[in-house]
Amino acid sequence: MYRVEINSGSTSFVWYEKWSPLGILIEVTGERGSMDLGIPINATVEWAVQRYRARRHRVTTLQLIDQEVTDLQNKGLNQLEDVSLWKQEDGDFKESFSTAQTWNLIREKSQKVTWSKGLWFPGATPKFSFLTWIAVHNRLATGDRVLRWNPQAISTFWLCKMAAETRDHIFFECSYSREVWYETIKDIAGVRRPYQWNSVIQDVVNGLNGRVKTFLLRYCFQVVAHAIWQERNRRRVGESSQPSSCLIAKLDKLIRNRITSLRRRNGGKHEKTMEVWFSRS
Repeated sequence: MYRVEINSGSTSFVWYEKWSPLGILIEVTGERGSMDLGIPINATVEWAVQRYRARRHRVTTLQLIDQEVTDLQNKGLNQLEDVSLWKQEDGDFKESFSTAQTWNLIREKSQKVTWSKGLWFPGATPKFSFLTWIAVHNRLATGDRVLRWNPQAISTFWLCKMAAETRDHIFFECSYSREVWYETIKDIAGVRRPYQWNSVIQDVVNGLNGRVKTFLLRYCFQVVAHAIWQERNRRRVGESSQPSSCLIAKLDKLIRNRITSLRRRNGGKHEKTMEVWFSRS
């Protein structure tokens, strides 16, 4: 991921910098290597090149390090600064550091899922996207999942107190959450207003006819899901409940504020979004 190109050697440490093909030497030999080679633990490469004297070693690793220092002594140093190099996806090392390149090198890559564009899209609010991502994986601490490790837990959904608390019931089979969902999207999705989890996810992923309506459907889905989950958590800890009409009004204001902020910074990309939002019926 990272190595140093030695020039003067004055700013690179023998034991803590990756200047050798052997890697970071302190990780190869441990602190004992400093004593065995006679190179102080805080020595720079410049110090080693100027003062190190080759020794006989029985341990192969120490012999290799000895040879690396000797080769550098024979090559000599110069007056230029040492250069930090970062590994790129193509295997080359460059002076410029790229977060994207580094992330792609260290992460475990998996096949791209079909629903990703419905959750991670321009203009989304990260905390809303994150919660719906957890929900898509069915990893929220819903009542049916809590029962697996706590048989005494209350598994009834806190908003309706009528059915078992599952992800699909929360989003949006419950009469409370369905009302909030319907009154938020209204006719954005046309006459067909899905409320069952799989149908909603399918529409969110596939999008609607037009970029603006697609954005509004996706954003509404995440906003409503987050609000329903927050309301569920408030009731679960004993806080007072709020009627669906109050929650709907809050979501309307939240979405209008988001549209306004996007209009100001995206150079006209969301110029018609507010118009579409107000034209819902």
